[in-house]
Amino acid sequence: MASALPQVIGAQLSHPGRQVITLSGDGGLAMFMGDLLSLRQLELPVKLVVFKNDAFCFVELEMRAAVILDYATELRHADFAKMAEAAGLLGLTAETPEQVRPMLVQALDHDGPALVDVVVNRQELAMPLSIEWDQMVGFSLYMIEAVLNGRGDEIIDLGEAPPSVSHFISAYAGEDEP
Repeated sequence: MASALPQVIGAQLSHPGRQVITLSGDGGLAMFMGDLLSLRQLELPVKLVVFKNDAFCFVELEMRAAVILDYATELRHADFAKMAEAAGLLGLTAETPEQVRPMLVQALDHDGPALVDVVVNRQELAMPLSIEWDQMVGFSLYMIEAVLNGRGDEIIDLGEAPPSVSHFISAYAGEDEP
């Protein structure tokens, strides 16, 4: 978690003739914000796509799998496009699926580093590459604990959340539906 920005800097330094793009969550980017300055100082033309759901979702997932009610995992009022601009990068925001393609094209056409902040649904579940049995058990127990502590609406929100990331990807690909 939170290694996308340092890794993309290394990838761009080792392959200066290639276009390097990173996809990361807003929580992960928040942990390495200082490296936005590194991109500008090193004049690296890296493009960053940030999935903005206003949370440290992998931390939440780990807490839930460990049967801990998540606490202090929200990111409030973080405008990563403005932070990127303050660091000297091109900062763009896509708030709807229709805005994704034009923002990505604008970022890719930009000569220097650029960040595209893509707003996604807060309750869209972030999933690790593989899930262990104890994580499934822990998440199930978390759901029971959440309901018993008056937070059952969060479980319902998870089940009702629209597939916003896939909608953004489909919008970029020019498809009507994912």
